[in-house]
Amino acid sequence: MASTKTWIWIIAGFLGVCVLVLFAIAGTGVYFVSQHIDARHTSSVDAMHEFETARAGFKGKQPLLELDRLGHPRQVTRTESMPTSPVRPTDMVILAWNPDHGRVVRVSLPFWLLHIGRRKVDILDNSNGFDIDRLNINVGELERIGPAFVLDYVTMNGERVLIWTQ
Repeated sequence: MASTKTWIWIIAGFLGVCVLVLFAIAGTGVYFVSQHIDARHTSSVDAMHEFETARAGFKGKQPLLELDRLGHPRQVTRTESMPTSPVRPTDMVILAWNPDHGRVVRVSLPFWLLHIGRRKVDILDNSNGFDIDRLNINVGELERIGPAFVLDYVTMNGERVLIWTQ
């Protein structure tokens, strides 16, 4: 039979391994966020320049969705009628500007994360901000049609959201 001293070493070792695993998980989370979210303060001129540069890649294209004055989504282009693309998108990119805080945020969400489930993502930090969940985006359809221009939306307060897949 093991002595009390042996059991103390076993328990201490187990707790040590648990702490190391916890630090590894936390470190992985910090690394993931640092690689996929970029938030910074900027002037409105620089923010609009960043939006126009991103928008230039979709010159002449209509977004798949548009929002009415109340923020209800409407499909401009039916994804069901679009051909299947041989190129699968890897990320959904959301570029958001909040003029009240002078902050632009770029979020790159991998498609594997979008498949996990519907989670509320509030992009613009305030109670009446932009909630991506209300778009009712079909992730499978977006993946099928390949890289696409999803949304370009400007609120009455001057907040702007641009979404695309790449």
